[in-house]
Amino acid sequence: MAILDPQHQLILFSGKGGVGKTTLSSALSQQLALAFPQQQFLLVSTDPAHSLGDIWQCPIGDEPTWIHPNLQVRALDAARLLSQFKDKYVPALSLIAERASWLEREDLVPLWDLTWPGVDELMAVLEINRLLATAAVDTVILDTAPTGHTLRLLSLPDFLENLLGVFQAFQDKHRALQQHFTGQVQTDTADQFLTEIQRDLQAGQARLRDPQSTAIALVMLPEPMSLAETERFISQLRARTLPIQQIFVNQLVTAASPRFPAQQACLRSLQTHVSGYPCWGIPWLPQEPLGSQALAALVTQIQPLGTFLVDCSSPAGVTPQVPAVPQQRLRDQIPGGIRLLICGGKGGVGKTTVAASLAWMFAQGDPNRRVLVVSIDPAHSLGDCLGVSLGQDPVPIRSNLWAQEMDAAAILAQFRQDYLEDMVAILARDPDQVSLNYDALAWRRLLDMPPPGLDEIMALINVLSAQERYELIVVDSAPTGHLLRFLEMPTALEGWLDLALKLWLKYRDRVGRVELAQRLRTLRQQVRLLQNQLRDPQFTCFIPVLNPEQAVLAETERLLLKLNELGIPHPCAVLNRVASDDRDPLLVHHQNILAGIPFPAVVLPYHPDPRPQVLAAYL
Repeated sequence: MAILDPQHQLILFSGKGGVGKTTLSSALSQQLALAFPQQQFLLVSTDPAHSLGDIWQCPIGDEPTWIHPNLQVRALDAARLLSQFKDKYVPALSLIAERASWLEREDLVPLWDLTWPGVDELMAVLEINRLLATAAVDTVILDTAPTGHTLRLLSLPDFLENLLGVFQAFQDKHRALQQHFTGQVQTDTADQFLTEIQRDLQAGQARLRDPQSTAIALVMLPEPMSLAETERFISQLRARTLPIQQIFVNQLVTAASPRFPAQQACLRSLQTHVSGYPCWGIPWLPQEPLGSQALAALVTQIQPLGTFLVDCSSPAGVTPQVPAVPQQRLRDQIPGGIRLLICGGKGGVGKTTVAASLAWMFAQGDPNRRVLVVSIDPAHSLGDCLGVSLGQDPVPIRSNLWAQEMDAAAILAQFRQDYLEDMVAILARDPDQVSLNYDALAWRRLLDMPPPGLDEIMALINVLSAQERYELIVVDSAPTGHLLRFLEMPTALEGWLDLALKLWLKYRDRVGRVELAQRLRTLRQQVRLLQNQLRDPQFTCFIPVLNPEQAVLAETERLLLKLNELGIPHPCAVLNRVASDDRDPLLVHHQNILAGIPFPAVVLPYHPDPRPQVLAAYL
């Protein structure tokens, strides 16, 4: 009997990064396809850092790959989908944009060639709606990006609905003018675009909230930070009335492992704080389940979670040992005057813990050095790691160490005040024809909407502003795919600023607002400076963090190649949570992974007390 229900049109696997979403969605999709051979299934990854190919041990791209006669696997290529979208809809969008402001058509042409933040989620929503609307398959199973960006994906339909409402207001204005001057209204490509997108969007929104059509499966590890993020995620999904079907707890160890007591405590906490959903357990396996046969074997190991719980009165298992401090430590690989440290890698590898521990280490080593550790992941866990409540305002952790969880909405409010409100005021009224108003209310609605991709842009602004106040900034980044969006954001934002300044120069005699132009120039100078700083090994160090797992190693190697393309220095990686206890069943597996790492790396051993002030000594 299949664990997933084939009656659902859409099944989403989501959770904190690195918990095994890709592995589990692959294994259960295969089980579903084999159990129901008369139905067609499609497994799709929406994560920009795809790893389906690593799991299935074959190339997986945007063209679906047949795994079984009724199971296809696909990794969405946002760039390819965006190109197709532009070919089909840019004429209509250009028409709407031209009618929405007094700018000339030639002014708007460069707009479509700029980098659009949030494009991965946008293309995923449109493509999934298209697949289900055309009944191309019976069920789509989504292997999603980690929690924060999955929430962005799930919020995107509401954003698009509001955006289409603004576009419709612009069209209504055009129709009113058309009726006034010609006595009739004629539909065109802009109307056709709005009708088509609105139809698919409404169907998709109804499907997403219908428990008969959609199911969300949450995946987590039996660790405190994973549990805390899962609890927050459940609250956010409930607030959006989205149907959670079940929870999977991955990588459960036996009583022979030193990790067993901590895992059992986490499972008991899960039972106490999260109820009402079927919960499944998956044991830790000595060999990673890679390939079709291994995935099929994995499914046979999935059991109700209660099977893995032991009675509180039972022996606690092996007492964990405190590991020895490694001879090779990360501090010896980082230049002493470094100003920016970015911890990045696949989700769930311990980036937050490493970032917080590094910040603690540097602050402890030099009491006169002001250090900020900041999380730019939309699903923050830095506060969980440090044991404090964090937000946009930096919180003191010790005399020279502050911590911050970036609040993109708060930064956007200031960004609106500094730049966007003036720009919208310019676009909403023709300076040469005071009586011709381009629906200022619609422009205001557009300004008030938090756009997709907000996090990467606002994270960049946050880092720029923090440089003046701290001698060292340690960034706890989003997982790989969206981390790369952040690293590419200076170039993208510079393109937008160049276009804005070019248009201001063309129309400066008509629009004035010299102060706005000066603010835009200053921001562009800051962005260009950061571009150079990111490539300066005396200013910036990127610290790749990885777990001793084959799929994580493969993704890390791809990340390093991309960092080389961007020219960002990465002197040494951190191999995190490595078994060092001879009694740990994971020891041999971890040693084998360590022996095969093809790039410089230091080991951060598994510690039963993972607080930053403890782990700082190991870095």
